[in-house]
Amino acid sequence: MSIFLIPFYLDYKYGTMCVTERKKEENTMNDNKVFLTETDNNAVLLGDSNYINNKGANLYRPDTYMEAVEYYRVAAAMGNVYSISNLGYCYLYGRGIEANLSLALAYFRIAANKGDVDAAYKLGDVYGNDKWGIKDQEMSIYYYRMAASFVIGTAWEQGYVVAYCTEFQKYPSLCYALGRELSLGGDMYTDIDRAYQFLKHAEKGYKIELANGNEMYASSYQGVIKLIADSQFDDIREQYDEFFDDDDEEDSF
Repeated sequence: MSIFLIPFYLDYKYGTMCVTERKKEENTMNDNKVFLTETDNNAVLLGDSNYINNKGANLYRPDTYMEAVEYYRVAAAMGNVYSISNLGYCYLYGRGIEANLSLALAYFRIAANKGDVDAAYKLGDVYGNDKWGIKDQEMSIYYYRMAASFVIGTAWEQGYVVAYCTEFQKYPSLCYALGRELSLGGDMYTDIDRAYQFLKHAEKGYKIELANGNEMYASSYQGVIKLIADSQFDDIREQYDEFFDDDDEEDSF
């Protein structure tokens, strides 16, 4: 037995979606009906939003983006912060849904307010990029700092050796952004030492992503390698390369 998936909109709660936009999405949904399985329904009844979010993540590919969106909506309505953030990405890039920058920002802000690293990072990326037409470098740095604080608190700006925090390698794009902005010519204060540590975390994180078949990160990985080779890091390169190489051998700090 299958149960038809009734659309859940976080937008109703937060008042961010106009009637016209809802109508467009309802018409899109009618062309792509999604049904909850018995297991899905059981997860909803038990409040297991992670299961529903993971179903969406497994469907997050070009041929099934629309189904992924519906699972994300259900999980988001259950309060799942990852799905709220994921809906931000769907709206930003128009994956399975009509692109809407305003709604993308709304979902990212909701998720960032709940402590989601990816959402805070993406807000920094959007505000730091000319592509979206809302470039605001101060706002971009604000959100990059917020994302980093979700990983390690404010310790990274207070003398903590960033190299010790391997958790950052789960967020290579954030590390790339922080490394770039802390380098010479960046928009944060210049801290060559800390910039290099973030770049090394980005390098390792991207290597993991590429090893897992996520080729979308290839260009960013090359950007990190190019920046790491810059002469501004010559005086500290050997120190941290040895540190991170040791980590490769021991698989821990």
